[in-house]
Amino acid sequence: MTGDPPAYFERLTKYIAEENIALEYSDEIAPAKGTAVPGKITLLPGQAPAELFSTCGHELAYRAARRAETTKRIRETEAEGVAFVVCSAIGLGTGTASQDYVGLYGRDAKLLVESLEYAQQTASRILTAIAPENSATPA
Repeated sequence: MTGDPPAYFERLTKYIAEENIALEYSDEIAPAKGTAVPGKITLLPGQAPAELFSTCGHELAYRAARRAETTKRIRETEAEGVAFVVCSAIGLGTGTASQDYVGLYGRDAKLLVESLEYAQQTASRILTAIAPENSATPA
């Protein structure tokens, strides 16, 4: 991951707070970079700014995922798809990070295609919330 999204990260954390989700940092989740449970996202401290933003976006998408009607594999694929779209849209370089992550869950092209609608809708909500015109914080 490359880039420096400070204003976007600030708006993302504001959006998370507006959604009544607690955002915490903990070394205890390592080796995971982030976790999500209902009402809380936990991030591993010490990540580079672009990686932290991506992890936060992934966990936000995962938290909103369709838990009751999907498997962990589907939720992880969708969450990483959302993180990739959001990061790309604000100009962060993702390299192969998302591709590598999705590969951990089977590199299933059919699954990815089936998940695109959910990923698109979720990414759109996040991007709308963090857009400069929706915030007093400049880009």
